Amino acid sequence: MRGLKKRAQGWAAGAMVLVGPAVATGAELPAHDPLRIVIISDEVNPHGLPEDQLTQPGELAAAIESPGAGIEVEFIDEVSSQCIDDPLTMLGTPGSVDVVVYFAHLSATGCDGSDRQAELTAAFEAHLQAGGGVVVFHHGIYEAGGKEPILQLLGGRASSIAWDPGAGQDVIAVAPGHFVVDQGMRYPSTRNFGGVGVADGEYGFFNNTPDERYDALDLLTEGGEERTILFASDTGGTPRVLGYDLRRAGWMGHVVFYQPGEYQPNALDDVNGSNFQILANAIHYVGTTQEDPGTTSDGETTGGMPGDESGGADATGGGNEAGGTETGSEADGTAGATTGEPGADGDGGGGGGCGCRTAPGGAAGPLALLGVLFGLRSRRPCRYEVHQSRSKSSTSTRDRWRSFRFG
Repeated sequence: MRGLKKRAQGWAAGAMVLVGPAVATGAELPAHDPLRIVIISDEVNPHGLPEDQLTQPGELAAAIESPGAGIEVEFIDEVSSQCIDDPLTMLGTPGSVDVVVYFAHLSATGCDGSDRQAELTAAFEAHLQAGGGVVVFHHGIYEAGGKEPILQLLGGRASSIAWDPGAGQDVIAVAPGHFVVDQGMRYPSTRNFGGVGVADGEYGFFNNTPDERYDALDLLTEGGEERTILFASDTGGTPRVLGYDLRRAGWMGHVVFYQPGEYQPNALDDVNGSNFQILANAIHYVGTTQEDPGTTSDGETTGGMPGDESGGADATGGGNEAGGTETGSEADGTAGATTGEPGADGDGGGGGGCGCRTAPGGAAGPLALLGVLFGLRSRRPCRYEVHQSRSKSSTSTRDRWRSFRFG
């Protein structure tokens, strides 16, 4: 869907997103209320990719709200990490935002250039405690000066890169049964994998070529958290985590991280493709799932063949899984070394069923009450009719980006 590519005359003068023809199909999601989405993004290009290959600011919002993408949107706002005033205002009102997509390599500043990273970290924590969700996309997990507290909050830190136009990397689905892994996905083959807290087994996978690898990725853990490793890879020889679902004590909401995203044609152009389906799943999942804030386990990290609803049998791991030597660094802008059946209604699972609580005005059934008592996962109310998306205008998007500057 190359019509989604922006043709910018320069972000300083504003971003223009050109939306192409309507798409017949897109991500397959259960029916859901339109979501309120804020995207915080910026750009780094360590491999010198041309504009039509690099995932850039403005393109996430354009893909998510494009006709036929499959995600119902009440509003979507994509802003620069270097002009963070509006997201701080919105997040300051509890319940005003469902999902934050964090695609920011740089530490946050205000539109006046002041350091606002500490405020953003506190706003994210309050958002998660109140039941909001965060999707950490691609270089949102990458280290940079000033980002240390927010990476600790979000549960991970990447510190090396490698661009691989030959083998790319396998995206191995190591938590079968989890919504983000299964919903709408059709893995073309299986392969063996074990490590980084994932039990040895045969798992479905697909390959991204080309792709940017984060060969060194540490999981930043805290006591009492629940973490499910969703995706992993060992392409290039280093077992590493590509995605996880995280919830910590006191949070009603979830963080989902997904690493692949550098190469825009794979990540966003194909709204019928695996990477966009996973991104859409993550947005839907964190935007519609709330927990009892007191129901985390004692530091459990899961991954592997299904053993429970979270998508895996118990496995060790989850702490500081670094692995590999640095082949490059986004922090200094240098490139790394180049190597050559639907779920039933209300089950919260895959397919066409809408995993949600009783619609507004309805009485809670006995199963719902048991779920509250025992801390089971619940979904926000959802409607079953088709909704008309109400999105921000392109003028608003351009205004948001007038203060963007490259780091």
